[in-house]
Parts: sequence; structure tokens; C-alpha cells
Amino acid sequence: MTLLFRTILLLLLGCFLPENALAFQPHAYSGLYIHQLAHFFLIVSLFFFTVKARQTRLASLKAWQYIIAGTWILILWSGATMIGHFLDLEIENSMHLPPGTEISHLYLRGWKETLYYILKLDHLLAVPAMLFFHRGLTLLRKGESTLSSPRQGHP
Repeated sequence: MTLLFRTILLLLLGCFLPENALAFQPHAYSGLYIHQLAHFFLIVSLFFFTVKARQTRLASLKAWQYIIAGTWILILWSGATMIGHFLDLEIENSMHLPPGTEISHLYLRGWKETLYYILKLDHLLAVPAMLFFHRGLTLLRKGESTLSSPRQGHP
């Protein structure tokens, strides 16, 4: 059985055995501080990665341009998720409903709740970042990492 077939089989099985798919997970206080610190270190390390990658000749390769773009989007994702975790502590507990609860209408009491629900859509940043990474790595694997048009100010 090939790896691709196994992966597709597992994904299909997952469709028939669904669990709750929550955007960002609530954390206990002690776990939250460590988790937020991890988000911060991810942002810092990805920032230095992109700066270093842009300073090399790799930035002129099309594949690496995709990877660098995905890295910038992942930095935005991590920052948005950090803010969402902080807002999770600020908003009232009434915002957390048990699974399966029907909501007849959504009443947002202020900007914190509104921003919290907007940030819950973090997959709108994470998925494109992963697609950029995938595209860049696919080009590298195929050996199609051609030079793009030269950037101004760089030889």
C-alpha cells in the first residue's frame, strides 16, 4: 500500500469519525504562558529566517519566493493567534458553549468579542501559508526553481 493511498484512506476515515475542530484551543493559565511564549519564539525565528533568506541568492528563486511568502503569512497567523489567546482570557465565560449547542443569534457585546470571533478564523491565514510552503517545496523537489525577474537594487 503506497503512502498516498494510506493518507487518503486515513483522511476519508476521519470524515466519518468527526471530532470538534476548534480554531485555537483554550489553555489553562500555566499552559497558556508557555504556549504564548512558543508563539513569540515562532514569530521571532520565522522573522529571522525570512530576513536571512532574502539576503541570500535563494530569494531570487521562484520556489523560495513561495516559501518566504508562506513564512510571512505564518508570522501573521501566530500573531493573530496570540491575540486570540489573550482575548480568550478577557471575554466572559458565556462565550464558551458546550458542543452541540444551538445558537439562535449571536450577540456581540463589544469589540473584544467581535475581534475574538474574527481571529477564530485563523485557518484563513494558516491554510494559505501551508499552500505557499507546499508550492515552494514542490518546485524545489521538481528542480523547477528558476530565477525570477531580478529585483531592483540587487544584482
